[in-house]
Amino acid sequence: MLRIIANFFISLGNIFRKSRTVVYPKEKIIIPEGSRGLLKLKLDLDTLEILCNGCGDCEKVCPQRCIRIKKNVSEVENESLEEFYLDLARCNFCGNCVEFCKYKAIEMSYRYQNADYSLKSLRLEKLDLIKQADYSIRDFWLKK
Repeated sequence: MLRIIANFFISLGNIFRKSRTVVYPKEKIIIPEGSRGLLKLKLDLDTLEILCNGCGDCEKVCPQRCIRIKKNVSEVENESLEEFYLDLARCNFCGNCVEFCKYKAIEMSYRYQNADYSLKSLRLEKLDLIKQADYSIRDFWLKK
């Protein structure tokens, strides 16, 4: 009986406390530094070209096999990225692709709202991953 009375007063005290959660669509939390969100391909700021040359290291180290790369080899033996595909339905955001990239061409963004009804919209191509690069943290939180 004593335990029931103690739990009653604990519950009564919790009614008047400030909520620790947020009302999700209306309020958004600040994502901590180092969080793992949607991948984005980085661009060279001088030439605006993709830093990735299609070496395929990220494809090899991905445990879920969600990255597919096709590279273009020219006559001068320059390798360049032709196609880059990411299947978000399979990705578990482990960060291996970012860690093992020699050219630092991939990074994790702060976009974590990736749910969708269609599997086709979860398959991102090179241009979709470049578009993610124009989001800054502040812009993302201000967009409605």
